[in-house]
Amino acid sequence: MNPLTVSGYLCLCFVLLCSSAWGLQIISPKVGAVFYAGDTVTIKIKQDSGENIKMVFLGALKTAKGTMLTSPPYQYVFSIDKDFIGTETILANARLDNNKVIEARVDIQVVLPSNIALAGIRTGPNPVFLYKMPQNSNPNDIRIFETKSMAVSGTYSDGIKREITGSTSGTTYTSSDEKVVTVDKEGKVTAQGLGKAKITVRNGKFSAMVDVVVKPYKK
Repeated sequence: MNPLTVSGYLCLCFVLLCSSAWGLQIISPKVGAVFYAGDTVTIKIKQDSGENIKMVFLGALKTAKGTMLTSPPYQYVFSIDKDFIGTETILANARLDNNKVIEARVDIQVVLPSNIALAGIRTGPNPVFLYKMPQNSNPNDIRIFETKSMAVSGTYSDGIKREITGSTSGTTYTSSDEKVVTVDKEGKVTAQGLGKAKITVRNGKFSAMVDVVVKPYKK
């Protein structure tokens, strides 16, 4: 068997092993499916690894606790929280007769109907205080003292307040001075140097300013 054939054979074996280990499919909802907040979602699975299912957990990471099932039909119906928008992850986790655990995940998008509009935004904390750590500081100390995550909520025309910190909710962030502080698309603020700066938070036609102060770290 020449090297190329051996390589191809090993790749084929790897694919077959992975297919067997990950023989669980979420057939409903489909990847990228769009739902409205408050909609009902039905989770259905298909298992094709050749092993029998002993039990299966079906749920959603952010909006549903889920359920454990020990016999078919393996499906679960839940309602998306009315105050949730953004990306939701549907989860199926099955234990087979041989005690092997297989898992499948599908991301769906939760949006609002066109007749529900953003009426205002609120940010927190404000101001944000950070500390610039000395070089070679403990990475855990750097994470604690040099970074902080923003929290942004939106009030909507239906009277419901929703968390809109993440970029999938349409919220954006801009730093007035990136030599002092930077901010990523998910609202994580990181100290870069001593001083003061402002973070501008925007969503649709609404915006808010957050003051950031970076001080030297002192024990």
